Amino acid sequence: MFKKMILPLLLVSQLGLTGCASLHSHDHQDEGYAMMEMASPAASPMMMRSKAAPGHINQPMADQQAERKLIKRSWLTVKVTDLSAAEEQAKQVVEKHQGYIQNTHGEQDKSFNLSIRVPQNAYSNALAELRSIGELASENESVEDVTTEFIDNQARLDNLYKLRERIQNLLSRADRVEEILKIERELNRIQSEIDRLEGRMKYLNSQVDYASIDFNAEKQTTYGPLGYFFMGIWWGVEKLFVWDS
Repeated sequence: MFKKMILPLLLVSQLGLTGCASLHSHDHQDEGYAMMEMASPAASPMMMRSKAAPGHINQPMADQQAERKLIKRSWLTVKVTDLSAAEEQAKQVVEKHQGYIQNTHGEQDKSFNLSIRVPQNAYSNALAELRSIGELASENESVEDVTTEFIDNQARLDNLYKLRERIQNLLSRADRVEEILKIERELNRIQSEIDRLEGRMKYLNSQVDYASIDFNAEKQTTYGPLGYFFMGIWWGVEKLFVWDS
């Protein structure tokens, strides 16, 4: 009788323990899933952001921003004994460096002048070769940095393009003559400003891409024996009156 009563109690106790263990196991499993989801990159913005290198800069873009817009000009004068040969040499230098002669003038048997444009990457070499054509008499150089003006004009153009598009949209929706005329006047004003800035940008680009060299050659004076004699006398007389010159 006692054994018959104990057996059901043992079975009930075992089932209860098993149920508790199973429930406890499920609780831990759910908690584990929750922890995994919280630790996953998809659920953690901080972990996603940590994959990107802090302070990383796109190098080509940085190089493009650092590029300077420089307008280079030079004025060069040399003394030569043969004007025709010097002019031919100068033209060969220009052709070699893929430049062009913008203007030319001179005095027969006295001098000539060439207004030269060469690509900026060939500017230094072309200048050195032109300098070697004769005896250097004078040389001046000017470098103008137009980077700020270039950037400002481009920003203004971008804004004007957007404004023009918005006004064109307004014009397409206007139905009164008075409104249409007013919008068209504003559109013409904006277009004029765009044309002006585009023209200025085109000029700046042409000046930056091609450097300018004003090359002037003068015929060197050749003295005869009496000329050198009198030049020596003049030098001696000058030194009697002027010691430092």
